[in-house]
Amino acid sequence: MDGLHLQKVIRYYEYLAQRDDIEFSNFKLGAVSFELAENMEVLEDAGLVQEETGNKLGLSKEGEEASKQLRVGVGQADMNKLQFAKKQLNDLPGDELLFFMYSLLPETRTNSTEWERLHKRRSELTSALYAKGRVNSVTASKWLGISESEFLHQYS
Repeated sequence: MDGLHLQKVIRYYEYLAQRDDIEFSNFKLGAVSFELAENMEVLEDAGLVQEETGNKLGLSKEGEEASKQLRVGVGQADMNKLQFAKKQLNDLPGDELLFFMYSLLPETRTNSTEWERLHKRRSELTSALYAKGRVNSVTASKWLGISESEFLHQYS
């Protein structure tokens, strides 16, 4: 996954788990953690994470081993939430990912350089997220400011 997706997965996980272990700031693309970025650099320097293709990151062999050891200390409920967050967000294109987070967590829009552009495309982006099963019709209609029946009629 790339750095943007990693930041959003961790933020979404914290939202799901209702935790705030990591300090996030609203800067440009919203909800970023400089702490996470520094930790990623440490992981890269230690050879646990490696660039795979483009700007995508993956675990090295050493990283896989460290990951197995780390999982022992993580509860199953937290592991399930983290896996769910990754599954929900990992395959979304950048605009859908940002729109999802901005809409789900409005406080992440603060200082965003992208919200206005994405908000103009809210109908298209909401429909795409609905089609991919990332939001239900109630949430989609709320984001669009219309009734659920209107949304379902428009979507069909």
